[in-house]
Amino acid sequence: MSEPETIREDTANRACRIVLDVAMAHGVTTAVCSPGSRNAPLLIAAASRRELRKHIVIDERSAAFVALGIAATSRRPVALICTSGTAMLNYAPAVAEAYYQHLPLIVVSADRPQQWIDQDDSQTIRQYEALANIVKYSYDIDGGNNPDEERLWMANRLVNDAMCVATGRPEGPVHINVRLSPPLGAKSATATAPTRIIRMVSPEGIPDKSTMARLADRVAAARVLVVAGFMPPDNRLNEAMARIAALPNVAVMAETISNLHLPGRLWAIDVTLSTLSPRDKEQLRPDIIISIGGALVSRQIKEYMRDCTQAENWVVGYSHTTADCFKNLSTRIEADRARFIRQIAALTSRRKNITEASGAGSYATLWAQARARSIESAESFIGNAPWSELKAFDIILRGLPLSANLHLSNGTSIRYAQITMRKMPHACYCNRGVSGIDGTTSTAIGSSLAYKGMTVLITGDMSMAYDVGALGLRLVGDKFRLIVIDNGGGGIFRFISSTSGLEELDDYFCVDPATPYEGLSKAWEWRYIEAASEEELKQKLPAFFDPTAGKTMLRVKCDPETGAATLKRFMRRAAEPQG
Repeated sequence: MSEPETIREDTANRACRIVLDVAMAHGVTTAVCSPGSRNAPLLIAAASRRELRKHIVIDERSAAFVALGIAATSRRPVALICTSGTAMLNYAPAVAEAYYQHLPLIVVSADRPQQWIDQDDSQTIRQYEALANIVKYSYDIDGGNNPDEERLWMANRLVNDAMCVATGRPEGPVHINVRLSPPLGAKSATATAPTRIIRMVSPEGIPDKSTMARLADRVAAARVLVVAGFMPPDNRLNEAMARIAALPNVAVMAETISNLHLPGRLWAIDVTLSTLSPRDKEQLRPDIIISIGGALVSRQIKEYMRDCTQAENWVVGYSHTTADCFKNLSTRIEADRARFIRQIAALTSRRKNITEASGAGSYATLWAQARARSIESAESFIGNAPWSELKAFDIILRGLPLSANLHLSNGTSIRYAQITMRKMPHACYCNRGVSGIDGTTSTAIGSSLAYKGMTVLITGDMSMAYDVGALGLRLVGDKFRLIVIDNGGGGIFRFISSTSGLEELDDYFCVDPATPYEGLSKAWEWRYIEAASEEELKQKLPAFFDPTAGKTMLRVKCDPETGAATLKRFMRRAAEPQG
């Protein structure tokens, strides 16, 4: 039986009703909306659809990052609704991140009629295709009043196409620009009616049997290193990776934000590579590098892989382009990662010649031994290290609840986490699509809206300053925890060689944002905790992670010079005797 017809007060603009109805039919359950005048018909349409979850965020830049966090955690398309003018341009940083993370953000911007663009009237900028370089496709819809049926048919077709494109492989953001004319606030009693939905059926990609057999023959006869960058949590992929990691000729290096829960601290990439001698690195060179996931954090692994000039590089997964990060790409495999890894592991395990290849049969063991030695060295170093960011991260991540979702800002936060992480939490995120530091807090807050457990953000003082307004969002729940590493400015600039020796370092790079953390916490009703020593942090951390404490900010104060010197010593400790 069909659903009974109901009457609801809705926007009188039929095109806006189509936009919302088609988007929801394709899986949009959440919309992040910003107030405005020109987008009034869109906001009225969103408000009248009670089954659509709405979050109201005034600042469009923050709104877009909130939507990004929701999409990253929920793995569902999320709509963004804004007014005309520069409002939509504020979406750009988060939309760029979504593009390179392959997240389906549905940007819906209200616009002026075409005839008024560039006519010195209010907010009449060129909005259509303004995001063209960072979305999969842009759409322009005539949402004028009294449309004929053909214009409505076209609007339906375009929004259906936008949703198919956004959710098709690889997923990504799209931009729907809706041109609207007064009256903007007009409403009408509207009967709910079926909306035409155009579905796209796409086969699950996997190479054919003969190709898989040929690839398995290559894997069985080679020393294989699987390198995993950022990915969403995926139980299927985790199980598949466990199978391939069990092969004697396969080693795995997986960053924390790969969200692979495998034994052996496989994310200790910098920990391991920083202690390997040139002879060790030569002994561990792979014949085949299988790359999965997004951009890598570790500079060391990228440099090492680029130095493996004789190795084949297979990139597995859906992508919008040919990514040759290691400069030795040989095979691009457009396939579902979990299915491909599971099948290649199963086929390879049946080959009897794994141990016949020179050194291949012991390759996994060689990497495991090198990693174990390096981790032992790292533990000794950190245990004897002075109070610094390295020491603070070690203490924080020891106390992190394993049921938490962890967000990390770019800069040194993500790098310290990869050094000091012992056990993976429920999930680990960082905006590594374009690696910006803007919007970190809003992203984590958005993510917390899609997760029932605790969400913890560890951010730097510079990253915090970029998105400080997010502290005042009414969306922040009691299970949100924020840790600010306050080292008087951008700590990464004191570490990297391109800036650490400059005389302009303090005035132009490591600029202390001087954020009034305690005052902001009181103003926006956050619980505030501060620690400035190892003893203080250990004492206060249990109260910070108390699940009943409510939203809490922990400010961890560290000396910037000590922190940079300690990290530099850690990364070159292979040359130093460890006491």
